[in-house]
Amino acid sequence: MDPEMPEVTGYGSAQVFSPRAGDAGPERTAEKLQQINVQQERVVAETVQRQADLSSNRAETLARQAEQIEGRVQAREAQEGLGNRLDVTV
Repeated sequence: MDPEMPEVTGYGSAQVFSPRAGDAGPERTAEKLQQINVQQERVVAETVQRQADLSSNRAETLARQAEQIEGRVQAREAQEGLGNRLDVTV
């Protein structure tokens, strides 16, 4: 019998798995819970970092768009000159 495989007793849905020697006890359970918590914290940190990166990229894009629009407005104002905004007829 393979020492890595749990021993199975019973048939059908009533099968019972015997725990391996290393899997028993509250210490092992606490260790597993700690590993799960660490993994969850890592996943959350990665998700938050991705969201922060997306927000930063979005802010940069919006800033560039605002600069482009401002540049167009300034160019249009320079082309129009004062003659188009003031009545200079005599």
